[in-house]
Amino acid sequence: MNKKSCFLIFKSILFLAFTSLFVACGGDSESEPNPKPEPPVTTDSYVRFAKTTQELEATYSAVYVTVEWSAAEWELKANAGDIVESLATTSGGDKTKTKQTTRVRLIHKANLTAESRTQTLTLTNKETNETATLTLTQAAGYKAASVTMNAAEKYQPVVGFGGMLNPVIWCGSNVLSTSDINKLYSPNQLGYNILRLMIYPSRNDWAADVPAAKAAAAHGAIIFACPWDCTDALADKLNGKKHLKHENYAAYAQHLVDYIEYMRSQGVEIYAISVQNEPDMEFTFWQPNEVVTFLKEHGQTIRNTGVKLMAPEACGTQPEYTDPVLNDAAAMAQTDILAGHIYQGFIDVESGGYVKNRHDYICGLYKKLNGKTWWMTEHLFNDGEKSDNQADWQFQRWDYCLNHLGKEIHMCMEGYCSAYIYWYLKRFYGMMGDDDKRSPVAKGEIAKNGYILSHYARFASNTTRVAAETPQSKLLTTAYINADGTELTVVMLNMQNQALNVTLNPGCDVEVTEAVATTETANMQPVTIVDNGNAAQPGVLVEPWSITSVRMALK
Repeated sequence: MNKKSCFLIFKSILFLAFTSLFVACGGDSESEPNPKPEPPVTTDSYVRFAKTTQELEATYSAVYVTVEWSAAEWELKANAGDIVESLATTSGGDKTKTKQTTRVRLIHKANLTAESRTQTLTLTNKETNETATLTLTQAAGYKAASVTMNAAEKYQPVVGFGGMLNPVIWCGSNVLSTSDINKLYSPNQLGYNILRLMIYPSRNDWAADVPAAKAAAAHGAIIFACPWDCTDALADKLNGKKHLKHENYAAYAQHLVDYIEYMRSQGVEIYAISVQNEPDMEFTFWQPNEVVTFLKEHGQTIRNTGVKLMAPEACGTQPEYTDPVLNDAAAMAQTDILAGHIYQGFIDVESGGYVKNRHDYICGLYKKLNGKTWWMTEHLFNDGEKSDNQADWQFQRWDYCLNHLGKEIHMCMEGYCSAYIYWYLKRFYGMMGDDDKRSPVAKGEIAKNGYILSHYARFASNTTRVAAETPQSKLLTTAYINADGTELTVVMLNMQNQALNVTLNPGCDVEVTEAVATTETANMQPVTIVDNGNAAQPGVLVEPWSITSVRMALK
């Protein structure tokens, strides 16, 4: 092959290579087919809710509503109703975007009614004017509950409720004024009706308590008194503690009689007097058999004044002191009121053991008394008082007060107790504030404990407890009927975070004349009465973690 032939072949190959490259790079070519078309853009426009119904809790809260949309702008609105408080947004969407979702935050109000309720949301497609609806259904704020009473099934008489007058020899300036007494004992205010006094060892101090005692008595309160100290003149020592010598029993009885007569001369009638406050403690120590001996030998001397005699008033109502009196017929004949305190464990009956045994023992006393009564004459709740950290002062909290004082009074009433008397009336852990920095309220103002005790004082004093049952385990309920059988009352503690619509079944037609509640934020405030269309089944709305009292006139 000559050079010319080789050149022509090379030229032909080069031409073909350049032609192929041109076509591959998109150059015009008759043999290239038309390109495959892209799928068309979807233009269907829609706006809708992800679901058409939504359930809401009764409490104030926030939920999310899901909006599904495509190629559209939309508007959202809440229609007429009481559920929706606010919507985080009321418009959205985009005509250029497809298949989107938007979550809208909705805040709803609490349902404070006894019925469930509904409200609708409307979603509007601004492109087509089509609408979608979401129905909100909110649960009733009050769960149905009931209390059934049987006024024919009677238990113990209930004398009343009150507290200890701050002793002037211990409390200095922190004593109760007449104004303080009026707040606590006026029937138009807290309505307490029992005042406990200390019998001071020195007669020179007796006059100090007369003004307060007279003020309480003017409101109808009964006054009882307890000695702490048998006086130095009558005492010796036993195991290092002050002790009343047997040879001085008669002189001690006369000391108590002298106190009764002095107070009477000042216009104060003493309803009852105790042999000794906490004879098992160091104030004046008595052995159990000595209490029995004193009752048998000198009880009548005191009772001849017309004043009732109380015994043994031990610190924890221990069987070691209570049973000897209860089981000695002669001693019990001189004992009008079996008295005791409930320190050393009482409330926590769920734990079993010592506390449960003590609770069961105390609540079983009434059935052994043959018509006489037992009184709880002293207890207090002050957990955390020694701490410098305010967070530890549990007595300032509502849940503590309700779970301790409220629950304990209820348990005492269920346990056939006829009177409940707290310790100091005016103290940071008591019924009324003082000037201590730990006081939850200002000096002279009523604390939560004060209102809790008032529910029982105003609605259960001078009554007889009657049967009351409820299927609600956390609705602690006791019921009472007055002496002439014309009025029925109920005190309910709702120990749960659930509001209740309580139907009362008194067994006859009644008219609710008063219903009040105390909560963390309210004190003795009127509550809503529900008309169930049946005079034998009125209803009342009961708030969570509350104490509610109802008064009904029997028709």
